[in-house]
Amino acid sequence: MLTHCSESINAGFEPPAELQEKLTGAANKIIKGQLPASRFEKCFALFVFTQSGSNDFRSESQELYLHRNEGSDEDRALLAIALHRQNIMAREQQQLLREIDTPIKERAFNPVTFTSMTRAEAMRAFAFNVVSPPTWTKQKKQQARDRMSKLMDAAGSLSTQENLWLLLAFKSMLGAEMAPSLHAAQPPGVLSKNGGSAGWLERKIDNDLAIKELNQGALTFLMQAEYSTSEVDTDRMDRGFHIERVVKNLTDPKRVGSSDAPLKLGDQLLITYRLNTRKLQNFVALEDALPAGIEVVNPNLAIVGKFFQLPPADPQDRLLGLSYSEMRDRSTLLYFDIVDPGSSTYSILARATAAGTFRWPATQVAPMYDSRFSGLSPSSLCVISVE
Repeated sequence: MLTHCSESINAGFEPPAELQEKLTGAANKIIKGQLPASRFEKCFALFVFTQSGSNDFRSESQELYLHRNEGSDEDRALLAIALHRQNIMAREQQQLLREIDTPIKERAFNPVTFTSMTRAEAMRAFAFNVVSPPTWTKQKKQQARDRMSKLMDAAGSLSTQENLWLLLAFKSMLGAEMAPSLHAAQPPGVLSKNGGSAGWLERKIDNDLAIKELNQGALTFLMQAEYSTSEVDTDRMDRGFHIERVVKNLTDPKRVGSSDAPLKLGDQLLITYRLNTRKLQNFVALEDALPAGIEVVNPNLAIVGKFFQLPPADPQDRLLGLSYSEMRDRSTLLYFDIVDPGSSTYSILARATAAGTFRWPATQVAPMYDSRFSGLSPSSLCVISVE
């Protein structure tokens, strides 16, 4: 959070003074050991402070260096950058880089610390490029840049942490180069303040995408596109997640919400989401956009709990442990820290509040930090009658 605050200030934005003060105070306490924190959190807090120009942490830096063996390769990389920014302990900087100049230890994505092989590799490249020791030759730097570029090609399959540190490493490599500024081209685009990037926004793909009279040198391009389909119905999609949405009418099970057996106003509904995955998933978000004729009921509210109550769960079902929820008028958002392999369920209460024929969009589920996996349930129709 403090990193975002510092970056926003550097970009010309002014965050609230109270927010800056609270974040700075918390990070300062972490560095000085006044708050319980891991070795990585202390190194990261020091890294953030030195990024914003705070250079009065010599004693804390020495303490972290002396206990570096208690940390990981990521800790050493951040500490080396922090020492370099403070312009202190030059020999220690070189020693830290020698200790991480080894093959990256294999590790899976850790949902607690967010570490991974990719993040560690990006932090190491970042540290070497910032400190730039004598062993950081032009050839090694090019190899690291090619490696970062290759990893970024798979950005859609990486966590947000992996993408963040890859971008920081790549940015540090590009920042040391004197690339010529971009000049005006046809059609006109939007140039950045330093002339290092340009954008052509809100252009339809069916138009000519050719950009004329742009710099003749090698450039990197990024295209982000949105598309919509004319199809009204959404089919099931399983990408590591299989999700089913089951609706049960607690008032009258015969009324299922079809045109032949419509729901009636006031019907109480039990909406059950059944998730199935082959591997352990962490920090999973489920979103269900509700039809306009249905409203979620929260029995946890005292005034609502007098009239509505979830029925007993099926003993054969494995219930998901909810970590957070948002019950909105138009959608239900559910968050689960852990989804174990196999089949699990979670149910909510709702009621029919408006008559008509409504389209119920697909329920979608995906881990928040791993875009390789997701799932969609089929969309459906919901018919509600007055009588």
